[in-house]
Amino acid sequence: MFMKGLNKFPEEYFLKYKTKPVTLKPYNLQQEQIAEIYIKKIGKVLKDYNIRLKIRGSTAFKIMGKGEVEVGVYPNDKEWNKVVDKLKSVFGEPENVETDYVRFNDIYKDTEVEIILLKEHEADVDIKLHDYLIAHPELLKEYVDIKKKYCYSKREYQRQKHYFLSKVIESIPGEEL
Repeated sequence: MFMKGLNKFPEEYFLKYKTKPVTLKPYNLQQEQIAEIYIKKIGKVLKDYNIRLKIRGSTAFKIMGKGEVEVGVYPNDKEWNKVVDKLKSVFGEPENVETDYVRFNDIYKDTEVEIILLKEHEADVDIKLHDYLIAHPELLKEYVDIKKKYCYSKREYQRQKHYFLSKVIESIPGEEL
């Protein structure tokens, strides 16, 4: 049995992205240090809540990316709204709000930081995908190759990353979530 994937985005979803190129930057240890600063800060702000915190994305994988730092916040489902409100008091209004996803953007020195909240199935899949990719460096190499191949257009970059990660998720062995 394999893991149930994330919701597939319809083709029109990717039209929101521009076709301008994506500038890829090599992994930088400073990104990991910034992520740790944010994990401590968010941990203090949310000390009264049942949350998990994790470095996400290219920083966690130590691969090239757009140069931003992603921190994952995985709250208890019952505390979702309280956690979002608490983070609003620190980071302002979120940049993106969906049913199971909220993203706050911040700047630390010259580095963009994305604080990404996921809940329920989305959170479980995100964490398992992260752990699976860390354990399979050949997939991370393939992921980097896709990023390089499609960085000529942010729209195609996002589309191809989504297709690749969805395929990986569906191949992860385990109970169906």
